[in-house]
Amino acid sequence: MQCKLILPAILLFLVNQGIRSQSSVSGRICLDTAVWSTVAYLSVIPDFDNLFTMSNDIITDKAIIDPSGRFRFDIRYLPEEDVLLRIHISKKGDLPASLIIGGMDENHFFLIANRRSEISISDPGDSEFIRDLVIDGYPPNHTLQDVNKLAGYLDTADFNGSVIKTELVRSAIFEKLRYVADTCSNPLASLYALYKSKFERNYPVNQPFYRNYLSKWRKQRNAYFTGFRKKLPSGGGKSAGLYIITVLLSFASGILICLAFFRRYRAKSNPLHSLTVQERKVFALLLEGRSNKEISDTMAIGLSTVKSHVNNIYSKLGINSRKDLLNLDLNKQ
Repeated sequence: MQCKLILPAILLFLVNQGIRSQSSVSGRICLDTAVWSTVAYLSVIPDFDNLFTMSNDIITDKAIIDPSGRFRFDIRYLPEEDVLLRIHISKKGDLPASLIIGGMDENHFFLIANRRSEISISDPGDSEFIRDLVIDGYPPNHTLQDVNKLAGYLDTADFNGSVIKTELVRSAIFEKLRYVADTCSNPLASLYALYKSKFERNYPVNQPFYRNYLSKWRKQRNAYFTGFRKKLPSGGGKSAGLYIITVLLSFASGILICLAFFRRYRAKSNPLHSLTVQERKVFALLLEGRSNKEISDTMAIGLSTVKSHVNNIYSKLGINSRKDLLNLDLNKQ
């Protein structure tokens, strides 16, 4: 009788030990201890609307970072299904519930895990703090990292000030993120890509995609997908009206972008628009044939200032003398 009781106990012990050995998030982070605290905080993110919500209540666990940068979280308490986690490190002197979003000092990253995950984190050590961490042990996190790189390109790329180019690149990146969401086999990683694609903004022009997407993940009843479904129109008159308004606003925004582009183009094609207010006053007096001394007296400015304005005018208009200025065809300027 005792043997019958002992055997199940041993089996249960071995199973628990197996779960214990496999249920962790651990790794090594290179950090400047003069700037950053040596404690890592873990939060379970309940839905995608709370990606950047921070408070002491949302922090689930903490782990000491040893002098070599190593840390470990035991995650046996997580559910069987995947959840979204956030790990962050506060700066020295800041409160534990301190989140820095964007910039060189961004202090957090996301990962997907469940109670059986064994996730390892490594830091190349020669890159930006936290941004280039390598997360292994559970493949969906590779998708998260790819998505973050795509989304991060919008913040780091140089678009040379062109509004239209920025919009084109932004649209291309959002389309790529939707492709990742469509082809990803993990529901949370897929939904993460959609949130990064600003789906609420592009839904009106991509409705067939979202109908197919909802059909594909119709069996997902967790809080992540429930929150996502609530953000999409249900077909009622009110929701439809809101999205018609959104389409109209998007159209109006496109017109404004085009107008801004053409205004900028016109300014670049007309050198006179590059003159300052003072330079335009001097330019008008030059057209009247006034000498530098007369311009100085009329405008109550120094003679050297007048000469400086004249030189600037010549440079901006691409001329070398008053004769050239008087021969300008102002109708083409």
